[in-house]
This record gives sequence, C-alpha cells and structure tokens, in this order.
Amino acid sequence: MKKGIARREQIIEAAEKLFYAKGYEQTAVQDILDALDLSKGGFYHHFESKLQVLEAICARQGELDRAAMEEAFQRNQGDAVAQLNALFDVCGLWRGDRMDFAALMIRTAYRGGSYQLRDTMRRVTLEAALPLVNRAVEAGLAENVFFTRFPSEIGELILQLFANITDAIAMTLAADAPLGDALNRLEVYRSAVETLLNAPFGSIRLYDLTGLPAVQARLADQ
Repeated sequence: MKKGIARREQIIEAAEKLFYAKGYEQTAVQDILDALDLSKGGFYHHFESKLQVLEAICARQGELDRAAMEEAFQRNQGDAVAQLNALFDVCGLWRGDRMDFAALMIRTAYRGGSYQLRDTMRRVTLEAALPLVNRAVEAGLAENVFFTRFPSEIGELILQLFANITDAIAMTLAADAPLGDALNRLEVYRSAVETLLNAPFGSIRLYDLTGLPAVQARLADQ
C-alpha cells in the first residue's frame, strides 16, 4: 500500500474510533491529529473537513457490506427469496455487528440533520446492493417465485423503498419516539416489495429489527 493511501486509512480508522468513543460533534480535527501525531497539513492533504472523513467511513462500510452481501448471496444459491432477504439483512443499518456505526449515523445524519450524509448513505448502499438485488430478482423470475415486467428497473425501486423505511426508523430513534408507527410502516413497505415482485405473501422480510434495542441503548450512552 502506498504511503499516501496508508496515511488516509490511518486517519479514517483513528477518526472512527474517536467518533464512537466521544461522539462526532465532540471530536475535533485536533483530536484526530493528536491521536496520530499528525500535522494539520497532513490531515487536509487527504480530507477537506471532518464531515468528509465521516463520509469516507460510510464508504468503507459500504465496501464491507458489498463483501458480506456477496457471501450471503452465494450461501443461499437456489432460493431467490432467501437470497433477497439475506441481502437486506447484511446491508441494513441495524446489523447486530455494527451498533456503534448505526448510533453514530443516527446522531449525525438524522438527529443532527445532515442531509448530505444521508445522501451519502443512500448512494453507498445503492451502489453496493443493486447488482446483487438485480441478480436475486433474475433468479426469482427463473424460479417462478417472482414476476415483473420490469426486471431491469425493479431492483433500484426496491432499494429506494428500503432506504425510505431506513430513514423512517432512524428518524424515530433520533427523536426518541415510540417505535410503533415505524414498525407499522415497515409492514407497509414489506408488503409493497412483495406486491412489486408478485412474491408469495409473507416471504419478504426487509429488516430484522431485533438489534434496535442495542441501538437505543447506544444512543442513550451518549
């Protein structure tokens, strides 16, 4: 790895640890410099702002998602419904193995009102997930468990719905509001995806929300 690329990765890793430990707003660029014994020039050579570092953290999560989704897709070969549900499981914000990341995004993108960061999250998820969602749709058509006249376009629409329900749940958590309405909306979105694919009733899961209490606890910690 080239020296410049290695330094950029060191900045991302140091910032991510600080954001989780102290919170994004409470972490100054100087804190990142101190953690790495780095000059301001060394930081600004790679990043224009602290927000740009956070966007890079999102992009790296997207790469991790991509690898996890490919593994999940291959593990469920021969069952398109299982493939699609497995893809949703590993690209969702509420994954059990990254509650710190979910809490960080809720505090900054939703409670903090960073629309730019929300757009970054949507773009990263779409780029990582769309090729495999399209492949799952094609497999479902071949297995006769899905039917659509728009196989090339339906994947992006499904992921837009997925992003919308992610926003709804995240906004509910950010506002410390009861989850009942968000859970009802999840059922609406789940049913909508089944309708778009003409999939068997109750076959699409969209989100496993068993990790939400952990996210709520992490938000309460900070």
